[in-house]
Amino acid sequence: MIRKLLRRAGTTLAATALAAAALAVGASAAEAGAGDRVRSAGQDVGVTRVHRAWACDIPAGHTYSSVRINTRCAWRYEYYLLDAVNYNLTGTYACSIPSGYTYTASQLGNNCSTSGSSYEYRLLRL
Repeated sequence: MIRKLLRRAGTTLAATALAAAALAVGASAAEAGAGDRVRSAGQDVGVTRVHRAWACDIPAGHTYSSVRINTRCAWRYEYYLLDAVNYNLTGTYACSIPSGYTYTASQLGNNCSTSGSSYEYRLLRL
């Protein structure tokens, strides 16, 4: 009887810990969707890259097209990532110009700053 109660308590604690971990990871992974992740080739094989998903940091080879303040990032900025290595971003407006790209136009917009307007660049792959 006591073993059964302890087993149930352990199962309940494990399920609660799993649910808490899922909440801590946040909805940004859920927002990204399964189709938004791409396995990269090259020296960092096995690293999952994210394209068109929100993240707290900008990984190498990525740029971003929007920024917001979010509690998942400890009240820091959260960036809408664009993978400039595995995707051709020609024609896309981004907040910074990644390596291997130049820009054909720029415009003032509200996507790249949380405190006013800033420049956005229309990318062209070299």
